[in-house]
Amino acid sequence: MGNEVKASRCACEKNSDREKDDSQKLVITILRLAVTLTLAGLGYLLFSEANYGLFVNLAFMLTAWVVSAYDLVYEAFKNLIKEKNPFDEKMLMTIASIGAFCLRFFGPNYNEFVEAVMVVFLYQIGEFFEDLATKRSHKAITDAVGLRAKAATRLVDGTLQVVKPEDLKIGDTVLVKVGEIIPADGTIVEGEGSVDMSSLTGESMPIEKKTSDFVNSGTILRNGSLKVRVERDYEDSTVSKILKLVEDSEKGKSNADKFIDRFSKIYTPIVVGIAVLVAVLPPLLTGVNDSAIWFQWLYTSICLLVISCPCAIVISVPLAYFSGIGLASKHGIIIKGAAYFDKLNELGILVSDKTGTLTQGNFAVTKVVPSGIDGKGFNTYLWAAEARSNHPIAKAIVKGVDLSAISAKISTYEEKAGFGETLVYDGHKVVAGNAGLLAQNNILFAPADEVGTVVYLAVDGTYAGYALLNDVVRPESKQMVADLQKMGVKTIMLTGDKKKSAESVACTLGIHECHSELLPKDKTELLKNEISESKKAVAYIGDGINDAPSIVLADVGVAMGGAGSDMAIENADIVIMNDDPSKVVTAVKIAKMTRTRAIVNVAVALVVKLAIMVLAIVIPSFPLLIAVLADTGLTALLIVNSVLLLSAKVR
Repeated sequence: MGNEVKASRCACEKNSDREKDDSQKLVITILRLAVTLTLAGLGYLLFSEANYGLFVNLAFMLTAWVVSAYDLVYEAFKNLIKEKNPFDEKMLMTIASIGAFCLRFFGPNYNEFVEAVMVVFLYQIGEFFEDLATKRSHKAITDAVGLRAKAATRLVDGTLQVVKPEDLKIGDTVLVKVGEIIPADGTIVEGEGSVDMSSLTGESMPIEKKTSDFVNSGTILRNGSLKVRVERDYEDSTVSKILKLVEDSEKGKSNADKFIDRFSKIYTPIVVGIAVLVAVLPPLLTGVNDSAIWFQWLYTSICLLVISCPCAIVISVPLAYFSGIGLASKHGIIIKGAAYFDKLNELGILVSDKTGTLTQGNFAVTKVVPSGIDGKGFNTYLWAAEARSNHPIAKAIVKGVDLSAISAKISTYEEKAGFGETLVYDGHKVVAGNAGLLAQNNILFAPADEVGTVVYLAVDGTYAGYALLNDVVRPESKQMVADLQKMGVKTIMLTGDKKKSAESVACTLGIHECHSELLPKDKTELLKNEISESKKAVAYIGDGINDAPSIVLADVGVAMGGAGSDMAIENADIVIMNDDPSKVVTAVKIAKMTRTRAIVNVAVALVVKLAIMVLAIVIPSFPLLIAVLADTGLTALLIVNSVLLLSAKVR
């Protein structure tokens, strides 16, 4: 435990250090850009070649170039040696800028030092905006899925102590005031208020919480005041787990990312080859001894190198997927990698667990049928029978009932495991339980033909009716099934529950196929069959430990983040934080939006670049500065297009 706490603290410190490093890098980048622009401006306006000679002008321009390009050149040659990829976008920019310097060898009329500096300067501007966009995407994810409290107010012997959330221990009591982030998972021991859970669920409506209710870390108290008893250590808390999921979500490349990697390695050498041919072939064919012709086509080839830089595609496509992850997190959906967007786009079958996934996993009284007694009297006797039991069915029956007055009238009480209770309440002998218990007490009754759990009641030896309990279907489950059917996705339910109960739920929800009375190994076998027979992706959604093997096996494993077991959440590819199964549909829609955004980025980049390449070849002395601006401007435009996905509406 001590090592885990230490690891948790280290993680927090690393995050803090990373934020400091990011701030320092931002300041350094801005200073570099300012120095570059100042030196280049002085070299162009005051210390020009005409006024101070070539070497003074070159000194200013070369210094400006070094300030802006040193890391670019270093990375280009490092990739050349280590990655054995000489033709990445950094190498293209390096060659193009050095080539612009070399144009001066054709004479003073061909001084392109400004363009040489602007190539790297505008490239760094593009990189700067890329960093800002990526950080904004990452911040949107962490803001959406969890807020880590910076401090907690702990109550110790009537005094208040301000401590770090990671220093809290199970059993500690913390005071939470209006506007504060709840620092730890725990139970309210005093007070009530409205809790904003949008950081976990994506829902903006605050939830009313009162004494004995459970609250999650990372949520915000909007009104009221709470005293919360800590129930989980920091490393096991909701916010800690989610932040880990966020870190994991940055791993795993999508098919688009892999395509971009392959694309760059093929596309860039081809472009360099074309640029070389453009620089050499026309002069050889039209005027070997004419320096002006050599200059014109060498200049055109440098323009091609600048224009062809794949930055716009290489940056914007992964950023689109990262923004898609951020958008999903705003809706309470954690996607552990861009690769799962591809699977969601190919989704053909959703296989689901029943209890705790499509249903709430808790019993509730759904029907009361009194016999020879009014409803109020029936309920009173039934509550008395279940008042002292810890069985889940008993707890469901008396949930929300004040038992203090009822308990005072119970004189004898006996609970028989597996059958029910026998007691004397207010002078009356009460029997409550299953059919076997009534038979043991020689009570005549007509068995109920109902789907669910039946609790029979008898008072003074006479049958008094029954109560029916069922696992309540989540209201969102029906919407999920209906929406998936519209998308052409087949739905299958696998459960260990009895056939009658399972078929009732399947019929209520409109599920295509239902398999009941299954063991965990039976679930995985059926899932394997579906995966082997389906040409499309198969997803599995569940919440329990017994669902973990199926979650791992599926193309896309989905777990309930609130009710789900730690094992299910850890093994899942997608985690739904508010246990709303309809969020699966939201995830599919976001996946489609993300893919569309990435495709648009690629198409626009290729069309624009091709058009400017043609212009550079056709128009003599096509301005290099326009080529640079076109490439950087296009990159910035597509970065903005990707980042805007963060604020897109999911319909």
